[in-house]
Amino acid sequence: MPVAEYFVSICGMHFLPTTLDEARALGWDTLDIILVSGDAYIDHPSFGPALIGRYLEARGFKVGIIPQPNWRDPSSVTALGKPNLFFCVSAGNIDSLVNNYTADKKPRRTDMYSPNNEAGHRPDRASIVYTAMLKRLYKNTPVALGGVEASLRRFVHYDYWDDKPRRSLLLDAKADLLLYGMSEKATLYLAEQLRAGVRWEDVPQPPNSTRACKTLDALPQKYLLLPPAEKALADKKVHAEHFALYFREGRRKKPRTIVEPYPGRYLVTAPPDNLSGSELDELFFLPFTRAPHPRYKNTPIPAYDFVRFSTITHRGCFGGCAFCAISQHQGRQIISRSEESILKELQTIICRDKDFKGIIFDLGGPTANMYGMRCQSAGECLRGSCLYPAICPHLKTSHARQKALLSRARQLPGIKKVLLNSGIRYDLALLDLDYMEMLFTHHVGGQLSLAPEHICGEVLRVMGKPPYELYVKFLNKFLAFNKKHGIKQHIVPYFISAHPGSTLEHALKLALYLNEHHLKLEQVQNFTPTPMTAATAMYYTGLDPFTKKPVHIPRGEERAFQKALLQPHLPKNYRQVAKALKILERTDLLKKLTRPDSRDVFRDGRDR
Repeated sequence: MPVAEYFVSICGMHFLPTTLDEARALGWDTLDIILVSGDAYIDHPSFGPALIGRYLEARGFKVGIIPQPNWRDPSSVTALGKPNLFFCVSAGNIDSLVNNYTADKKPRRTDMYSPNNEAGHRPDRASIVYTAMLKRLYKNTPVALGGVEASLRRFVHYDYWDDKPRRSLLLDAKADLLLYGMSEKATLYLAEQLRAGVRWEDVPQPPNSTRACKTLDALPQKYLLLPPAEKALADKKVHAEHFALYFREGRRKKPRTIVEPYPGRYLVTAPPDNLSGSELDELFFLPFTRAPHPRYKNTPIPAYDFVRFSTITHRGCFGGCAFCAISQHQGRQIISRSEESILKELQTIICRDKDFKGIIFDLGGPTANMYGMRCQSAGECLRGSCLYPAICPHLKTSHARQKALLSRARQLPGIKKVLLNSGIRYDLALLDLDYMEMLFTHHVGGQLSLAPEHICGEVLRVMGKPPYELYVKFLNKFLAFNKKHGIKQHIVPYFISAHPGSTLEHALKLALYLNEHHLKLEQVQNFTPTPMTAATAMYYTGLDPFTKKPVHIPRGEERAFQKALLQPHLPKNYRQVAKALKILERTDLLKKLTRPDSRDVFRDGRDR
């Protein structure tokens, strides 16, 4: 790409260099830190490599990025030469296997983090592949792993795609360090130590990191010792206990160092040191161009389209849903930005983006209406969730800060509508009728997405989700509001099939409920076991990791049956629905649940 084209950027700002020519155009002959990412390079604070890169650059480091190197061509990682300090590798915004395969282990045809939504731009197990490429060419240059893939594979974990437990990704990738969670401070600490001349092997362990040690001599006096990794890999009961121990430790306000023993060495995981609210504010005003790099020549990248007119209000989640790992990555505590910072960013979008039409697509985080909420307890708490089985009395559940933020955001010149597309917790919303009124009046763009996940109490208890009655209560208030004001708005419910604890009988109950309420689901998430979630530990071991009681696990064909029952109207699902009903001895329901044209397709053999 011509250097001149590189400087075609918003407001004259530059992008982080992706080639040596681009680096030299900035007056840099060499780079201090080179980031390697499985995603296309979008210079926006919603994308981890860009965020880390700008954070380091603002502190005087020369940072470049190699986006989506061609793993079939090792020379592709030489685009920026050898860094003065270290490489930092990330598989991208999500785990590479989750990105590349469906819940049925079929290759995905699309990749929203790649140009033109094209699949195939990143390898499976990208962290391992990229590290191997770098180590082959730059043997003595340290490599640190980062991003979601590394973060959620930092301990022994079950791998759904291999259908077996695996050891820490740090060991499989043969990297020198693993950075987990929101690791801005950890990466900066590492960079500053090396810039000061400290040898890699002498750098004190950063927060938010896992490293291999031969002895435990340098550890603090109090630490958590996990069961030996070899036993967690071989024994399902030990695996369940192993998970429960590090999960509970992560719930502490001040977690201890965690030690995972391996033959001949230990993996030591240091506690996190996350940004404060004011430090989080500063991130969003680093000199981002807020656009994809010009190398893509205006080729659409779907992930950018969503965040382009959105902003992040906070990090963290205290929900503790069994199938979710957000709290294991971002943390349990909510770190909220200030209203002023968020409003200033909205003004940046209004003023700088010529395509902005007045609609903010999302003002949220992992859960939009957790903004400004916090735990008020002075003591230690190891609850898996602040909301389940009931909302903790120590949790400050006021929506006051979000209501104030939304009110001010709506009044900004140039804004027509502010939506909350990152979702809300309806159990929290029900505590504040004024908030619900504001939400229904101003922040629903025709439809509101909610995630009851199931209707059966037994399944919801395993999931750690609130009773379905609360969803119905919220829905009734929503419908009553629409009727009162003559508005046509809809709630789109999301459900998970084949989750641990869900039987075929449970799936049928949900199917009959959907039929009764004339709901035809366009999307159903078949449970995908992903590293570091309680539900994944259940899937592998067949046990609740906290109580050690057996849990029903849908496997094999039952997974397909459960998903098909939630979408019986689709012709492709007719055969599986029929099989499932035969197993349940309820073939009398076949005509009720399926469409006539589905039955015709089945009889004609066109479903094959």
